[in-house]
Amino acid sequence: MTAKRQRSACIVGAAGGIGRATTALLAEQGYSPLICMDLAESGVDALAAEHGAVALHIDLRDPAGVPAAFAKAREQCAELDVLVLVSGIVENLHLDTMTLDLWQDILTINLTGMFACTKAADSWLADGGRVVLLGSMAGHAASRVTGPAYSASKGGIEAFTKYLGRYFAPRGITANCIAPGPIDTPMLDAHPPERMKDVVAAVPMGRLGQPQEVAALVAYLVSPGAGYTSGAIINISGGL
Repeated sequence: MTAKRQRSACIVGAAGGIGRATTALLAEQGYSPLICMDLAESGVDALAAEHGAVALHIDLRDPAGVPAAFAKAREQCAELDVLVLVSGIVENLHLDTMTLDLWQDILTINLTGMFACTKAADSWLADGGRVVLLGSMAGHAASRVTGPAYSASKGGIEAFTKYLGRYFAPRGITANCIAPGPIDTPMLDAHPPERMKDVVAAVPMGRLGQPQEVAALVAYLVSPGAGYTSGAIINISGGL
């Protein structure tokens, strides 16, 4: 009887708040190899060491660096079962203060980076694999704190996910987007405290979400039992 192959996973943006929680949960569930990608200065090396994972450095601002990072990742396993893309940066400006340079920087990292990673992983993904992208409620609803570039990038991720759902379907690969409301991660430090009070007050559950709650949704979407959910945008927002 042939031994069952362990399922492999790659998390891009692993050192962020949601990425760390997802890394911990997938490591606990036995994914191996578990490949953690993030900026060299992000602490990804220590994170990977803590969970027995593989650390690789990636900078989504560098177009040539993305396929190079994935080429190194492919040395870890012949096929990839799970790709989780939770990288991104935030801004909270308005149209009258947004610069073209910052607009392009946000879209490069948040949206073009998702495209570049998915393209680099396309031929590596095993049939029946799973892709999860991190969007935001700002991608389809007016945000109380984030600005135009962030909203546009997350809206683009939602549309890209719907495309991927159809593109990957013949191979039995699912692609889904998680769209969180406010989650208690260091990313929220970018917003003024008084604005965050208004955000929390607007959440029907009256609290911020926890990164472990988002990780639990990731774990479901990448599980074998989630094979008929694809092209979906799933809110996790405390009732918003």
